[in-house]
Amino acid sequence: MNTQIGDIIKRKRLANKLTQEELAADICTQASISNLENKGSLPTISILLKIIDRLGMEFSEVYAYTSGKSSDHGHIFREVQELCRVQRHKEAYDLIKTNIQFDQLESIFDIKRYYYYIGITGMIGYDKISDGIYYFNQALAKKSKENTDYLDISALNGIAIAYDINNEDDKALNYYQQSITQLNKLPLFIETIKDKIEIAKVYFNTAKFYSKIEDYTTAIELCTLGIKVLQNENLTYYLEF
Repeated sequence: MNTQIGDIIKRKRLANKLTQEELAADICTQASISNLENKGSLPTISILLKIIDRLGMEFSEVYAYTSGKSSDHGHIFREVQELCRVQRHKEAYDLIKTNIQFDQLESIFDIKRYYYYIGITGMIGYDKISDGIYYFNQALAKKSKENTDYLDISALNGIAIAYDINNEDDKALNYYQQSITQLNKLPLFIETIKDKIEIAKVYFNTAKFYSKIEDYTTAIELCTLGIKVLQNENLTYYLEF
């Protein structure tokens, strides 16, 4: 793993006159900071976001280093994400299959992105429901014991959608509730992450299900939260969805 991200974090920490212990306080262990600075060993994305937030940094300053050598796949994942936003899931699935070699992915973040996007695009684009559940669970299996990030939440929401499509409403409700519960535990993450659309989609998908089971009060509450996320970031072009 490239240690350049560790150098950036260390310089910022020293500039802020913080010890490793002070930077780690209530976020992670001092050893995690040491490993990050000296070995380039990345914590979970949510922990990394808290670290850079404490240092007064933007995620864009370190994003390029979070994927190691697999960062070359970043532009493909961004294109896949954009295709998913405009409901072109078949194209997104085919793009992943033809342009990303799984055995070349080195970071946990990219592996989780692969599992999530191959799951959601195959499920929505090609009705691969069982495959979707499998891949979402693979993404969740990569979850750190310390924390959760937005890919974990999206994977939980993806499993819920799969059961929803199969009209297994009890199972769907369980996973929709889990995804919202996890989302509500991450206020710092929601304030820090650049792409709020993925968060809004979790609210939307869950609200749609509650409408299906005729719990309209909860559906409206969730829609309101999703709309607020978009409005706060001036993402008004996405409100129609």
